[in-house]
Amino acid sequence: MNESNFRFAYPDHLYALIGVGVCIVVYVLYRIIEQRKLKQLADKELLSIIVPDYSAFRKHLKFVLFTLAAVFFIIAWAQPQYGVKKQNVKKKGVEIAIALDVSNSMLAEDIKPNRIEKAKFSIQRIINKLEQNKISIITFAGEAYIQLPMTTDVGASKLFLQNISTSSIEKQGTAIGAAISKCMRSFSGNDKVAKTIIVISDGENHEDDAVGIAQQAREKGICVHTVGMGTTNGVPIPIKNQYGQTNFLMDRNGSPVTTKLNEQMLQEIAAAGGGVYSREDFSPIIKALDDMEKSDFEAQEFNVYNERFQVFLILGLVCLLLEFCILDRKNKWLKKIDVFKIKI
Repeated sequence: MNESNFRFAYPDHLYALIGVGVCIVVYVLYRIIEQRKLKQLADKELLSIIVPDYSAFRKHLKFVLFTLAAVFFIIAWAQPQYGVKKQNVKKKGVEIAIALDVSNSMLAEDIKPNRIEKAKFSIQRIINKLEQNKISIITFAGEAYIQLPMTTDVGASKLFLQNISTSSIEKQGTAIGAAISKCMRSFSGNDKVAKTIIVISDGENHEDDAVGIAQQAREKGICVHTVGMGTTNGVPIPIKNQYGQTNFLMDRNGSPVTTKLNEQMLQEIAAAGGGVYSREDFSPIIKALDDMEKSDFEAQEFNVYNERFQVFLILGLVCLLLEFCILDRKNKWLKKIDVFKIKI
């Protein structure tokens, strides 16, 4: 047997066999104690007269069959697989670049728990719903960086997303235009695949011409959507110091710095990029993505194992059926049959 071609899909389930081993030990001890008590009651010949239908062999056989059934069922539960075949799977979707604002203003708590955590939670929902697509993650503040290159690996996307925080980029600011440019660089060179950008920010852009760059993206066939995080009321920005204490971000005059959602800016960017704007709600974005034309962009080869649990399941059912049919005591009707007296 080629060891590489055999495996259990759920090997942890085999730990249940320990319980079967414990039951065997308990049964053996119980039978030893029972035999000792029977010997104290009467010898073997007298016992056969007192209890003529008693059969220790039948009890042992029933237990063996029941134990085998349990073993076979546990093995089937662990889902044994043997034999491998190659299978090519083509993924059909679009390329999505998600640009997440990680500037300090995203720490504002006008939405709970705060803007950036709510954004990360929403991105995770997008990843779960759009797992057939390619996704890249770009973080930006005063500068923009590709946090995760374009990939179909959903697990990697979630892992990178968890590690994103406002400390990911030292230079503060909100360079939405730079983020859109970085998103465009993250796409593949496949012109047949539809491409889209999702910018998640509070819209306080102070660095560049985000609207003009969104227009450039649209001219290249890339759609730009925007999602606003926060409220239009000015709120302070909480900052934790090195001791874990929460203070508010102050300006040079010692006054608290406030931040509010700039919906107009985000609406203008979406309009220039041919996309849609939504405030905290990602449903319109997901609908727009669903309406996009999907293309085959990747073929992956998977090892598909042949399932073999059916054999063990059948063996377990057979053992269980036999155990049910065997009586604990000798059958008094069968005892009356003497094969030597049967006339031929």
